[in-house]
Amino acid sequence: MPPDVDDFRQGVQDYWRGIGRRSQAVQQREHAFVGLPLQFAGRKPPHFNREDLILIMEWKHTDARWRDRALRGLSEVTDAHLAKVTGLIANHDLKGLLPLMRGAIYGVGIASVSAILAAARPDRFCVIDEFALRAIKLHYNPYWLRLGKDGKFVLDEKTYVSYVEFCGKQAESLTKSSGQLWTPRQVEMAFWALGKTIGGAGHACGA
Repeated sequence: MPPDVDDFRQGVQDYWRGIGRRSQAVQQREHAFVGLPLQFAGRKPPHFNREDLILIMEWKHTDARWRDRALRGLSEVTDAHLAKVTGLIANHDLKGLLPLMRGAIYGVGIASVSAILAAARPDRFCVIDEFALRAIKLHYNPYWLRLGKDGKFVLDEKTYVSYVEFCGKQAESLTKSSGQLWTPRQVEMAFWALGKTIGGAGHACGA
């Protein structure tokens, strides 16, 4: 049976409860991540700087292999390039953004891009994550959620677009039924908590 409003509310609470049991460094990154949309919007034009992006990559990737790869990619490009790439977020829709952002920085693939997008505009985007995908598969089993020959979720642009649309529709439905504003990011957080009970890896979901 799909989760209802109470399940989603509990999921968000469980998300933060889980963060509260982790290291002080993880908690600090999590709370800093929440403040990133204001930092993004506060710049003219809106964009992230190098410090923001380092935080996002460290937040997203608990697996050092993916984290170090992304951080190495960031170190190889100029501040102007980072500002230009992230500045695209304010003026493009998701389908237009992904081809422009994926590959623009070495080591920053769909999973990393999803974290950048959600950090900038949690009202539009959400972070793709193993736990969240497991919860969606269990409760909804949508056609767009595919497993590769290795048994892992296929993580490509097509999947991410469908994932964002799915979480966006859930957010709209929850907003209507609860009378409170829900964002795709909040929906994803709830799915993360629901999926965590199934097991698997955390924020690290590929590059």
